[in-house]
Amino acid sequence: MKSASLLLIILLTAAGHSIAQADQGQPNIPGSAANIRRVNFYVVNKPKTLDLFSRLVVLRARKKGMTRRDKFIVIVATSAKEARAKMEDHLLKKNAMIGSLWFDTHGRYANGYSSFILGNDEFSYKTIHDTARMKDFSALSSYCDEYTRVAIGSCYGGATYEKPAHNGKPATRMNGDSLMVGLANLLPKATIYGTEGWVMTKPGIFHKHSYALAGYPLQKKFKDEVYRPVWEHMGIWHSYSTTTKKFEVINTLSLTRMGSIHIKEVSYLDKEKSKQRLEKNLAKLKPGLLKS
Repeated sequence: MKSASLLLIILLTAAGHSIAQADQGQPNIPGSAANIRRVNFYVVNKPKTLDLFSRLVVLRARKKGMTRRDKFIVIVATSAKEARAKMEDHLLKKNAMIGSLWFDTHGRYANGYSSFILGNDEFSYKTIHDTARMKDFSALSSYCDEYTRVAIGSCYGGATYEKPAHNGKPATRMNGDSLMVGLANLLPKATIYGTEGWVMTKPGIFHKHSYALAGYPLQKKFKDEVYRPVWEHMGIWHSYSTTTKKFEVINTLSLTRMGSIHIKEVSYLDKEKSKQRLEKNLAKLKPGLLKS
């Protein structure tokens, strides 16, 4: 879910932003593991013809990756199979492991469960245990270790709350935790991340000090009462790894200039300005704004 009202801002930012000095790769990697070559991937679901915002996101990411081709690769894919093939090609050529892997895709709140999408392939708690459908993700496990970070960069990708009943549809649990655990089982040792809230790709997404990925939708439909749980969980992320077997609440994520996943020191809703903004928006929520 992307906010179309940010298009002009992105165009101006992309045109005028100068390329800063590159960050280093994955931080805090001790010993011999620090000598392993690592590549960060930003995997984007191929935009639809009229999805102008998503196309601008791709251009923005590619601009960042152009000067960092050894460590930061942007991949546009129409399926898990295509994403895997492109990633393996880079990893084999560079004899590298995956540092950070970010899936930039849409989430579908209307479905009533957490998911991320690549083309016609939808991944959720309903499909993540299907061995045949997940073979392409499983094949990437040999390029992952305990220093690999993988983020489900879709809105509600790690949501654990219940989506309220709406328009005759019953309330449903989002089951983002089951999706995350399932993905971790496909990529043992890697740490998986998913968010309770929105993921917005507005200007500043490749700056680790930015809260650009915390989510702040502007369209009227998101002021519908059905979105209350999402508003209340903005910027809240979870992590899970088969190594620790702990499903934990963590602070808001950001991305560095090198595409590395970074956990911020302060979560979005812990900021006083964010709390005040949230209270104002919660007071404006009303039923009937979302028609479908």
